[in-house]
Amino acid sequence: MRWVKFAAIVSLWVVFVGFIVLVHLWISVLRMPDRWAIISRLICSLTFLLRRILNIQVTVVGDAEQLDGGGRVIISNHLSYVDGFVLGSIFPVVFISKREVKKWPGVGLWAILCGTIFIDRQRKQRVGLLVAETSRKLKEGANILLFPEGHATNGERMLPFQTVPLAAPLRNRSIIVPVTLVYRLIDDQAVSKANRDLVYCYDDMAFAPHIWRLLALRSIEATVTVHSKIDCSRYEDSSAGRKRLANDCYDRVSGRRNNSDLSLEEKGSERIRAGRVGS
Repeated sequence: MRWVKFAAIVSLWVVFVGFIVLVHLWISVLRMPDRWAIISRLICSLTFLLRRILNIQVTVVGDAEQLDGGGRVIISNHLSYVDGFVLGSIFPVVFISKREVKKWPGVGLWAILCGTIFIDRQRKQRVGLLVAETSRKLKEGANILLFPEGHATNGERMLPFQTVPLAAPLRNRSIIVPVTLVYRLIDDQAVSKANRDLVYCYDDMAFAPHIWRLLALRSIEATVTVHSKIDCSRYEDSSAGRKRLANDCYDRVSGRRNNSDLSLEEKGSERIRAGRVGS
């Protein structure tokens, strides 16, 4: 079964690479302004097929229609590269990923063609380029998938959210849709310390051996909880504003505060702003 899945993924990769190159040429010839919105919809179809090959079953809880209209930023906790397969199969997105992914066999070319925005953590001076590229793709109507922790974890705790990647949605006054991803079952067994590393990929775990073990699994079950959206226009476009936005996003994804409490807070903030405008 492992070799059958491997062959299916390789075949899908070859077909996709050829097809998406043609789509890029078609978009360029017609000079279509929404290149990455179109590409992101293709990515969604592709990752859905990939998810089916890996037999990953996903339950979505909450209002996924908050992404209607495009130009949204989806933020999530981060446990593995598998997160991209799960979330990318539900939402049409462009990914933000670490620069090292470019060098992964097969995956690197795939990521480039998909318009992935690469973060170079070794060169802080390139932050401006990251913000500019993210802003441009948001304006083109593409959704962006962001893992603000910056690194995958073993799931025992969520890392603090980095503020720099939030500069682009804050500057664009975008809508952020926080989601929480939980893997519940691996081969019909509850996820635990004993089996989680079959799906979770974090720290210095090597990609190739990990995905080879992943291909041997019969099934994976996950739940994606979609929380109420965050309007970035509520926050100042400053360092303090980014920090407050990061903290609010963290609270929603981690479940520290429920959506009803946050909705009441937002309504209160709107009344305060309205009072200031009226005065």
